[in-house]
Amino acid sequence: MSTEIKTVAQYEALGGATVTIAEQSGVYWVDYPTEHGVRCNGCDETHVETWGFDAWHDEFGDGPQPNFDSTGEYALPAARAWAQSHAETCRALPTT
Repeated sequence: MSTEIKTVAQYEALGGATVTIAEQSGVYWVDYPTEHGVRCNGCDETHVETWGFDAWHDEFGDGPQPNFDSTGEYALPAARAWAQSHAETCRALPTT
């Protein structure tokens, strides 16, 4: 399944590349977001902050775990911190 990727924030790195945070479906192939993916379009470094998704719980038809961060609001500050830190130090130029 594929879902539309929603960009949450972008940071400009020292070298001019863009560090993007996006909501995305994780490795469990579900059709709703389960993590924030961060990617630098200069050096291609990536980082993922999961929202606490448990695949086994969903495989048995019970949906996400009860403590699943369904909007990503609790994982977002960590994703922002990583993106900001990377943008402050990355000197890569943007790729096309």
